[in-house]
Amino acid sequence: MEREASFVVYHLNGLLASIGCGTGIIEKKAMEMKDVEIIGVEKDIKMVEIAKRRMEVIRGDASHLPFKDASLDGVAFITSLEFVDDYTRALEEAKRVLKKEGKMVAIMLNTSSNYFKRSYEKGGYIRRHIKNVDVEEIERSMKKIFHVRREALFGIEGGKIVEEGDAVYGYIATMR
Repeated sequence: MEREASFVVYHLNGLLASIGCGTGIIEKKAMEMKDVEIIGVEKDIKMVEIAKRRMEVIRGDASHLPFKDASLDGVAFITSLEFVDDYTRALEEAKRVLKKEGKMVAIMLNTSSNYFKRSYEKGGYIRRHIKNVDVEEIERSMKKIFHVRREALFGIEGGKIVEEGDAVYGYIATMR
């Protein structure tokens, strides 16, 4: 979680929204690492209740963000775009709420990685909830809306994070 939080705060400043914040653990860590204000947006009421213990959170949907146009310095999707019904609409909403110089970061599971394949085969949360397994298609949609750069963040082997690897991608997106 520290690695994801570091990626977010390295690339984003100011007032941020984390879309699909879940329990808010990574966002809380990010706010401890850097003076940023993160507002979570989460659809699942159970997750909202947990996240409220860690951060400000609004119950909402990625396809209809509860923010004014050009009101945020940054938007983060921390392993959430894969789980959104309409990722193209979510990306368009991110662009709408970002200021002219705003940035978006997305951290996504590499669905071609061995880690993902093993996790998916096991069942559980990922198998039950993932909506989009083609991260390349999500990336193509991102590139239609933003200038995008992808980084391999880390690998996961035997349940442990390893320095080199492509189990998780990080995307940095700026306005076109």
